[in-house]
Amino acid sequence: MNFNYQAGTSPLQARSNFPVIPMIIIILIVILVLFLIWFIAKKIKDYYASDKYIEKETNRITRRNDVVKFCKEHELSQHDFNILWNVCRITNCKNILYSFKSNSHVLETFREAYNQMINFGMTDQKINDFFVLQYKIETIVAKLKGIKSTHSIAVDKIVFYITDMGEQLPLFVYKNERDAFFLELPEFLYKSPRRPKLLVRQRFTYKTENGLSYNFITRIIRYNEDTSANKFLMVVSHTEQLECTSQRNSKREYIEVDVGFCPVKKEKDDPRKKSDYIYSTKVYKGKLTNFSAGGCCIQTELPILENQCMCLFLKNLGVTEKVIGIIRRTRRLQNGKYALHIQFIDISIKTTNKLYTLIYKYEI
Repeated sequence: MNFNYQAGTSPLQARSNFPVIPMIIIILIVILVLFLIWFIAKKIKDYYASDKYIEKETNRITRRNDVVKFCKEHELSQHDFNILWNVCRITNCKNILYSFKSNSHVLETFREAYNQMINFGMTDQKINDFFVLQYKIETIVAKLKGIKSTHSIAVDKIVFYITDMGEQLPLFVYKNERDAFFLELPEFLYKSPRRPKLLVRQRFTYKTENGLSYNFITRIIRYNEDTSANKFLMVVSHTEQLECTSQRNSKREYIEVDVGFCPVKKEKDDPRKKSDYIYSTKVYKGKLTNFSAGGCCIQTELPILENQCMCLFLKNLGVTEKVIGIIRRTRRLQNGKYALHIQFIDISIKTTNKLYTLIYKYEI
């Protein structure tokens, strides 16, 4: 067959000689190719979203590219990548792109890695880097999972009631039901004229173990007294309007143990010597209410001013060395005592790692 594509000498001839049939064939071929591309892409997408693929990917061992992708998605450094890839290699953990959706899996993986790595004679710095990365990943996972409602706050967790003076009063969650949740009040507040008013919007914050804080505003419905358990309760309405913030650089452990402390000041003779301090001979007693690798909170009857340096004696935590901290904030509590928020400024990396092992409940 011979097609003559010459346009001709006139518009009429050009129209009569236009290759209509070949053009229709070309258009049909293009449509067919595009349809095949769409069909194949859909099949691939459906496969990647299928239960079979997800199960396969979830159960396989983590590969290097998985760690690369995880670090890239969450903006982790090359140093973080090296530590995480080493953790995955020695534990043969399942694909972290799927398993690191829950901090229980993060804790399980890092605990196994720690138990193996500690036998390799790791340096204190490498152990410290290991813990720093673990907390960083826990924070990432916590943000991905998040808390969408106060319904998710578990019983026995602590919710802080924020007073008009900005004081954060810790209240244990006694019950969490469908219509409301119940906070356990100290007796002095329950019977105090300063007790929060009913049906007035009040501020609260919930702090997770991973260093995330969820601020929310809701109303107090009523007060109850559980005479059988001798408990005083604040009944609070649920809310889904929670504002999430990350406030911690280190994971925090809540505890109540006795602690000793004394004021210190830097020797003026040679300020270049970091560890030279003048210690007070008077040691005071307090109650350690929480601690992290970067600081702690002590409850005491002494109204010590902010920016005062102190030496802390943490023998009840198994810490033998003296730890130097500075008071960043002093808060008066409703029970008449004071909360001293202390940042560590002179602490050995070995003691820092000791605190990490206590927080994560790892064996040294």
